[in-house]
Formats: sequence, structure tokens, C-alpha cells
Amino acid sequence: MTDRQKLQRNISRALYLRFFQAFMVLVPVAVPFFQSKGLTMRDVFTLQALFAGVVLLAEVPLGYMADLFGRRRVLLVGALFCGLGHSLLLIAEGFWTLALYELLLGISFSLTSGSDLALLYDSELALGASAERQRRVVGKIYSLGTLSGALSGAVCSLIFLGGSFVEVIWVQVIVGWIPFMVALGLVEAPRQSLDREAGHGREMKRILRYLWSHSLLLRQVFVTACIWPLTTFYAVWLLQEVWRLQHIPLYLFGWIWGGLTLLTALPGRYATALEKHCGPRALLFCIGVLPIVGYLGLAVAGPLAGIAVAALFFVARGLGQVLLADALNHRIPSQFRATGNSLVSFGFRACFAVTGPLVGYGLDRLGMDVILGLLAVLSALIVLVCLLPLLFSVASRKVFRRS
Repeated sequence: MTDRQKLQRNISRALYLRFFQAFMVLVPVAVPFFQSKGLTMRDVFTLQALFAGVVLLAEVPLGYMADLFGRRRVLLVGALFCGLGHSLLLIAEGFWTLALYELLLGISFSLTSGSDLALLYDSELALGASAERQRRVVGKIYSLGTLSGALSGAVCSLIFLGGSFVEVIWVQVIVGWIPFMVALGLVEAPRQSLDREAGHGREMKRILRYLWSHSLLLRQVFVTACIWPLTTFYAVWLLQEVWRLQHIPLYLFGWIWGGLTLLTALPGRYATALEKHCGPRALLFCIGVLPIVGYLGLAVAGPLAGIAVAALFFVARGLGQVLLADALNHRIPSQFRATGNSLVSFGFRACFAVTGPLVGYGLDRLGMDVILGLLAVLSALIVLVCLLPLLFSVASRKVFRRS
């Protein structure tokens, strides 16, 4: 097999890796599953804050390791932790064993997040891909991940037609080991390596200085990519409790979740085309307004209308993830692209680690309607602080990478 064929196969395997890592049949019923183990909503959000804390501490140094030692090694170890973490679900009982499960998944995510996207970019560059093709690869990897989430939701509901949480867990364990098998076939793509002689601390300072000082637009994109995802991420962990309070049957959770996740894949797949047609300002306006409308709508909507309102969060996620990820990755040099992606996730996870338990505590104490109103206000503040300055910094019709 020639080097070119290996790189082409590399792209396919990296996409398969993202697909199977996102195939989480447990996620559509994660909140009811945690509650079946005796956890409160505060505990649920605390677990997610723990996951965020692990990523917060581990992702940047592990992303730096991917730039230093190679993407393949880091992705292979991350896939191994993915399989081990899901296997723990077979014996998980109570808060602390589930906390260990989140810990292992957090390490896995830290190892793979950013590295798979960096490997894809490097492989496309080594193959001499056009700038347009490099942009499409961002949309492809995000849309494939969300398509996987949609399919896993459908599988979850099919399992519940004749099974229970036990069968869901077994399927999740089996699927959890597939990324490791896929990662075995990856190869390292040619790239410019970090200077090991310069010292790790000095290299990290150089990367941070570049992200913060290279240009005003890059700094705004970086900050927005860290903070804006909070506006939709809270909803991900609130929706299942909303459906439970609305007495929606558990076997429908997967179908609803799968359909909503598919809405993330579609705008994610065509985000670059929409940006070219409408301009980045229109898309930035949409991803800012949709979560605010979503939280306000959930507070007053019934079951059917509530599902339609929930779709706003998933559309915003699909557009925002691709728009901001492409704008960031285009402006980061290849030698520290994985570290740059990890720093974005670091910022987001730091914000959620601090605020997530507060949302869970408020939900147990104040009730759903009050929390939804407060999250609408928080989303509006994020728009004013992050998205509004970015909106005025980009050209009205040019795509981000040309601004």
C-alpha cells in the first residue's frame, strides 16, 4: 500500500473513530439511568462537572502530547480508555462507581478530542487537498458524530421495546471497544513537529501567546468557542428531566433524542455552504438567539411543542460547532493545532465545571421553570459579551477564513 493510500485510509478511519466514539446508546436515557441508581439531578450535574473537571486538567497537556509525540499514539490510548470506561458500567452502582466511569471517559475524551480533527487536517494537507476540501472536513467530522448520536438514539428506543437498562448497557460496552479496533489501523500523517529542544513550558507560552495576540479576530473566536457552547450544553442535560416531568414514556426518549441529534448533523453538514451564502454574521446571530428562545419556550411549552422548541438547541449546536471550529483551525498553525483545539475544550469545560453543579442544585431547589428562565438570561449575557463583538468584527458577506 502506497503512502497516499495509507493517508486516504487514514481519513476514513479517523471518521469511523469519531462515529463509534459518538455512538452512545446510553445517552438518550442517561438521566433516568443515573436516577435509577439513586442519584438526584444535583448528582447528575455533579457527575458531568466531574467529567468536565477531568477534561479541564488533562486535555491541554494531552493535546500537547499529540502535537509532540504524534496523533496516532494518543488516539490509540484514548480509544483504550473508552472501552475500559464503558465496561465499568456493567458493575456501576451508586454515585462513586459512576464517578469512576465519568473519570475514565473524561481521560478518553481528553486524549482524542482535537487529535482526531488535527489528524484529519494533517492528512488532507499531506494529500494536497484544496482549501475548500479542508473546510468541508470539519463539517464532515461533526456531522458524522451527530449522525452517530442520532442512530444510537434509535437503537436505544428499539432496545427498550423489549428490554431494559441491562441490554442498553451491554450494547454500549460492545460498541465502546470498536474505537480501539479502528485506531489500530491509523497512521501518522506528515506534519511540522513542535520543537522539543525549546522546552515544554516555553512552547505552551508560545501557543497561548499566539492564540491571544496574533489577531483580535482569532482572540474573539477563541473566547467565543470556549464560552458559547454553554448556552446549548445545559439543555442537553435538562431535556430528559423535562420529558420525565411531562410524562413522556421512556421508550420514546431514544427516538426523540435521535431526531433532535439528527438536526445537529444537518446544519453541521451544510454550515459552510450556509456561511458562504448568508455570511457569518447571519449565522452568528442565529446561534446567539436560538438558545435564548429555546429556554423561554421550554418554560411554557407542552410535550409536543416542547420537542419542537428543543430542536432550536440542536440546530444552534450544529451551526456553531462547525462555524467556530473551522474559523479557529484555519488560523492555527499545524504544529500546535491539536493543542489549540484542546485549549478551547479546556475553556469550555472550566466554565461548565464551575456552573454545572449550581444548575443541578438550583433545579432541585427552585424547580424547572425558574432554572429555564435563569438560563435564558445567562445565554443573553453570553451573546452580549462574546458573540456581539465577534459579529461586528467579521465581514458581513465574507466567510470567516477570509475575514
